[in-house]
Order: sequence, then C-alpha cells, then structure tokens
Amino acid sequence: MTPDVRTESDLVSILETGRGDSAFTKTFLELLDERHGVYRGVGTPAVTRMRGALLLALGHRALPVSALPFVLEELESAHDASLTAIAAHVLRKYPEPSASFADPLLSAVLNIQHRDEIVRLANYGGLGPGGDTTTAMGEVLQTIGWLGRAGTACMPRLEDLLAQNPGPATSAMVEKALDAIRAGDKVPAASHTCCCGDKTDAPPAAPGPARDISGLRFQDHAGAELTFAEAFHGRPSIVVFFYTRCDNPTKCPLTMYRFGSLQRMLQQSGLGDSIGMAAVTYDPEYDSADRLLQYAESWGAKPSARHRILRTVGDFESLSDYFSLGVNFSASGIVNRHQLEAFVLDTRGRIAHVVSRRRWDEATLMRLAEPLIST
Repeated sequence: MTPDVRTESDLVSILETGRGDSAFTKTFLELLDERHGVYRGVGTPAVTRMRGALLLALGHRALPVSALPFVLEELESAHDASLTAIAAHVLRKYPEPSASFADPLLSAVLNIQHRDEIVRLANYGGLGPGGDTTTAMGEVLQTIGWLGRAGTACMPRLEDLLAQNPGPATSAMVEKALDAIRAGDKVPAASHTCCCGDKTDAPPAAPGPARDISGLRFQDHAGAELTFAEAFHGRPSIVVFFYTRCDNPTKCPLTMYRFGSLQRMLQQSGLGDSIGMAAVTYDPEYDSADRLLQYAESWGAKPSARHRILRTVGDFESLSDYFSLGVNFSASGIVNRHQLEAFVLDTRGRIAHVVSRRRWDEATLMRLAEPLIST
C-alpha cells in the first residue's frame, strides 16, 4: 500500500527514506502512475521534478524490470532534458543491455538534440545548482555505447549524425559510442535477452469496469452530439487520446499524424467502414469542435462519420475512469502529464486491448481490431 503522499514535500520524505531500498520499489512505481493524487493541481515543472526523482531512486542501484516501461517511455517521448538524462542514466543500471533499447535511445537522440541542457544528476530531479554536470545528449550517447554489440542497429544513425558536424563535444561523444559498439562486436553475445522493450506487445486487457457509460455524451469534430453507444457499439473501434495544447511533438502531434496514417491503412485494406476510429481530447473544455477539426486536419487526418475526433460533453471523469487514463491536471485544469495510450474496443465498446507508455504502431492496432469484426 502506498504511504500517504499528497504533496511534493511528502514525496521528498519518502524518497529520502527509501532510495536504494528494494522494499520501496512498489511504492515508487505506484507514485509514477500519472493518476496519483500527488500530481493533482500542480504545474508541469513540479511533475517533471517528481518523476525525475522517482526514476533516480528506482535506478539508485539496479534498475528493476518493473521500472523499465517508465524509463523507455521517457526516452521514446523525450521532451525534457532532465527527464531524458535521468532515463538514459538509470537504464545503464539495468542488469544487461538489450537490442530492444536501441530504438528508444535513437528516438531520444533525435528529439533532444535541439533541446539539450545541463543536468545535475546528484540533485533532486536532476535540477538545481551545484554538483557535477552532464547533459541529456551525453547521457543518451553514453548509454548507446553501454549497449555494446546490442547497439549495432544504432550505428547508421550515429554515423549520419556525425556527418552533420554536430560540434566538437557531440562528435567526440558519438565517436566514443561507435567505438564502444565496435568493441562489443568483438566479444561473444550475451545469452540474456529482454522482451520488456517490445512496444508491439499488446496483451488482452483485464476485464473493464462494470459501470455502464453507454449514455455518456460526446460532441464530434462537426459539432454533432452522440452517445458512447452511438460512437462505439456495433463495430470494433480503435481509440486514442490527445489534446490540442500539448507541447510535446512526440506525443499528441505524432498521435494525430499516426491516426491519419492508420485511417489510410484501414481504407486501403477495405476495413474503413468495418473498424471505427476515434481520437478523444483530454481537454474538452478548451478543445471545441472547430479546434478539434483544425488540429486533426493540420496533421493529415480526415475526420468522418466512422473516424471521429471527439470531446466529452460535461463528464470527462466517467470516461477517464472507464479507460483508466494516464493523465492528470494542474490547478487551472490544464493537462500537466499524460502517457501515450491506445485502446481497441470490441463491438460492445468493451476494452479488448491496451497499448500504453510506448509509441503505438498502426499495423499492430489494425491487426488487433480485425478479428473483433465478427464477434
């Protein structure tokens, strides 16, 4: 059971008590859940500090496998330099490198290279004055080097980066990472493999809540109102979440771009009418129908009667509870943190599959939804 942690000060106390103690692993993992009350009503900078401190505590000695999804999520969706540096640093505390870590680390290189900053890992959340300094890019490249032969897939991207003349310091770090990978290729492969980084894995969802939300009301991108039953009963559906004020290009903008890509895949395969799609905003008070339509079209989606962009009308909390959405809000009601999440619903609107924390793949979601057409 998680101790009573309601404020950032409470969190600091727990961290000071439990850092490096495996008995606190479950507590720290529960505190990383975006829905936890400690994040309610606080700004994004505080959320960043708290999550960075929790990841550092989990990786104080050996990083447990249960913490790996949170670490890979920060790398794959890299946006903040301190969280990216922390995630890369603690990944090296995992028992052994895995080739499945290459893609998230390469995503971090791409996303953080123009947002890089100095980070002090000895300080709370990697922030504040004093202490030894590092950078997000430095930590990511050092972790790519740590992969050794498991990082072979990184070599073409690193060589491309080197050809761009990124500056003396970055070039030196890239060369060092490449040398470490080449040296690793000269030793026998480790027998250990890790499936924890497999972002295509989407096991069947646990039975959903008994609460009936079939009457929950939405407004779509065209301004039409409809119920949950009208939107999601009668055909399987793929549902993703976003909001238009999101400032992380690797989250909501990419979600909407992939929504459009998935839409085109369904139409090309003849499944456009058989499988419904919906992108639902976390921010229904701000995201009007006009905003939803403009945002979707700006990222290449083409909303339609089968593939809707939706906002709840008056009761977002019921929808959030139904999907157990990984989101929380500041005191002003603006999203302060959300995870990547996609859902496949059956013909009765029940959750059949969940893909969370990792970037979802269009082909995987289509593959999971297609067998549900005849159910």
